Amino acid sequence: MKRLTRSLAAVALVAGTAVVVNVTPAQAAGCTDAVCVYKHASGDVVAGFTTADNNFSNNTYTDGSSVNDSITRVSVHQSRNAAMFYTDSYWRGHARRFENLGHSRIESAQPYNDQYSSFRYVVLD
Repeated sequence: MKRLTRSLAAVALVAGTAVVVNVTPAQAAGCTDAVCVYKHASGDVVAGFTTADNNFSNNTYTDGSSVNDSITRVSVHQSRNAAMFYTDSYWRGHARRFENLGHSRIESAQPYNDQYSSFRYVVLD
């Protein structure tokens, strides 16, 4: 019986390693949208956007917390040119542009970490 248990454990271990799939940090956190924002540097709490948003007060992360004034990292999907993030609602205040680095390249939200309140897409020439 012990031998059977060890054999089953070995089969389960091999089967588990055979199914390993490489995923990017955004996919691991469940974000496949055009723009993904992250609450923590680890990328485990995420929110995604498909359209521009002039006020983050009604947006929430996967853990239910507010997106407004809490963004630590940003990624812009390759299908978009760039996104401009603003520290105030309605695209005002200090701004920073995040270019299309793709989901595999999540960028720090500095220098306005935890201050963004709106964003819109930018078309680059």
